[in-house]
Amino acid sequence: MRTSYRKWTEHPYPGEETPPKGSPGAGYWPMFFITRGRNNDFLDPFRQRIQWKIKNPNDIDWEIELLLVEQTLQSLTPYQIRLAKYWGTAEATKRMTPMIFNFIEKYRLGTPNTARVLGYFHAAINDVCVITWFLKYRWDVARPNQYERNLPTVLSTPRFPAYPSAHATIMGCAEILLSYFFPPESTRIKKVMEEGAQSRLFAGVHFKVDNDEGLRLGRQIGELVVNLLRIQNLNNH
Repeated sequence: MRTSYRKWTEHPYPGEETPPKGSPGAGYWPMFFITRGRNNDFLDPFRQRIQWKIKNPNDIDWEIELLLVEQTLQSLTPYQIRLAKYWGTAEATKRMTPMIFNFIEKYRLGTPNTARVLGYFHAAINDVCVITWFLKYRWDVARPNQYERNLPTVLSTPRFPAYPSAHATIMGCAEILLSYFFPPESTRIKKVMEEGAQSRLFAGVHFKVDNDEGLRLGRQIGELVVNLLRIQNLNNH
C-alpha cells in the first residue's frame, strides 16, 4: 500500500549512510490478556475482536508534526528538559515503581494484594509492548531526525520506528490500571503519565502525535484489563 509518510527503514539517521535496521520480534511475543487471532487481528479477554483506537499514519499530516517538533525544541523550558532526561534515561516502568510502592504502603496493601497489583501491572505492560512493536514495524514511520533538519535533540533517537510511542502507550495503560487500583490518586497518576508521554516530544525523539495516539492506545489496553478485573470482582462477591 502506498504511504504518505517517510519510512523508518528507508532513511538514514544523521551522520549515517544506510537506513537503520530493527528487530520486530517483540511484536509477536506471547500475551497475557490479548490473543492474536487470524490475519494478525487481536481478541480481548472475552474473545471479542479489538478495533484499535489509533489513527492510521496515512491520515496524519507529518509536515505539521515536524513543524511542532522544531518549534518545541526551539523553546524548551528547563522543566521540559528535566522531564525528557528523567523519563528518557531509564526504563519507564523503573520510574513508575517507586510511585507504585508508595501507594502500596500508603494504602497498606498486604502481600496478596501487592502481588496482584504488580502482576496485573507488568502483564498488561507486556501486552502493551507487543501491540506497540507490532504497530511500529507494521507502519514503519520515520523518526523526526530522519527528515534532515539537523534537530537539536535532547536525547539520542532510539533504533526502532516512531509510531506509536512506546513510552506513551505504557503511560496510557499504567494510568488506567493504577487509577483502578488506587482511585484517590487518579488525578496525580494522570498528570504524571501525561508528562511522561509528552517528555518524548521534549526529547526530540518523537512527534507529538506519536505520544497523543500512544496514550490513547495504551488507555484502551488498560481498559480491557480493568474490565476483566471488574468482572472478576463481581464474580467473587
